[in-house]
Amino acid sequence: MKKAILTLAFTSTVLTINAQIDANSLMGLPTATTAEMSGISGASIGQCLYNTDDNVIYYYNGSSWARATDDQAASEVNSDTPIDVDGDGNTESSVEDVIQDIAPITSASGRIFYPPSIAIDASSNGTNRTVNLYQQYLNQFGSGNSNLVRSMDGATPAPDIPVYAANELYYYVTYFDPLVFANISINGATGEMEYDIIGQPADYNSLINVVFVVK
Repeated sequence: MKKAILTLAFTSTVLTINAQIDANSLMGLPTATTAEMSGISGASIGQCLYNTDDNVIYYYNGSSWARATDDQAASEVNSDTPIDVDGDGNTESSVEDVIQDIAPITSASGRIFYPPSIAIDASSNGTNRTVNLYQQYLNQFGSGNSNLVRSMDGATPAPDIPVYAANELYYYVTYFDPLVFANISINGATGEMEYDIIGQPADYNSLINVVFVVK
């Protein structure tokens, strides 16, 4: 019984001490808005304040006020070695600069691709012949391709190849043999190409190049 009484008395004492903490006794940093912070003159290196606009602690680094956090914006993170990533003659000195300059390059290159090779019968002349370029692409890149061989990561096969819908692509013929093909047109909604065969290739390897671009 005595032990139980002592335990209760100790718990009561701890609660009493916690209740006596006064917010007015806590230490705090000077507060300022961004405008007020920017207007401070004569600050010394290492001095700190709490920015009430950003709700972040700032410190003076000798030339400007900097966030005292790790969540820096890309424009605030400098490159160890500034480089010219896009070949325009200007070096990119921050992470933001690099992102802005490399994004158009990677975006453009990632949107252009060649569809799979297909066979077109050019053994005889004919007009208004068709081949669906999108369907040929889907037949080879889609999950329904029974001839598709996947790499293995241990016992796990590679996932399906991502494919686009027909209306998510632009279709281009960049080159064709003018002695074999004529009157080529492509339906942009379906990817169907219409063409005439006006001659036979000498070695049955006449070229026609097709390019897909993601919209």
